[in-house]
Amino acid sequence: MADGLNHHGHHNPTNYGIVSSPHGPETGDDHASFRDQPVRDRDYEEAIFKSLMFPEDSYNKENEYWADMSFWKQVKFNAGVDNQETRKELGQIWAMIKRDPLSPISWYFKNAVLPGAGLGLEG
Repeated sequence: MADGLNHHGHHNPTNYGIVSSPHGPETGDDHASFRDQPVRDRDYEEAIFKSLMFPEDSYNKENEYWADMSFWKQVKFNAGVDNQETRKELGQIWAMIKRDPLSPISWYFKNAVLPGAGLGLEG
């Protein structure tokens, strides 16, 4: 095929009644794979897995987990993460206000308030 993928043929499922986690039940239609596997770049893989294994909001620059820090280092780290997220959220709210002054209120009603449940019951 022109999409660069190797599409496997249909076959009879071998595990009737078994739900294979996380992919769901076998249907007989396998996944498509690349014809030519890309060259593995170890630095690229490490960068991807580092962001998954050491998220910025849980580890400091020395790869120290926030719960393993001393009390005052925890306070400083948590305050830094909170301030960073607050700046990001306020920037998004300000961008919404510049486009339409009432858009944060309409966003709240469309996305945070459960339809039909009323105020104060954010989902």
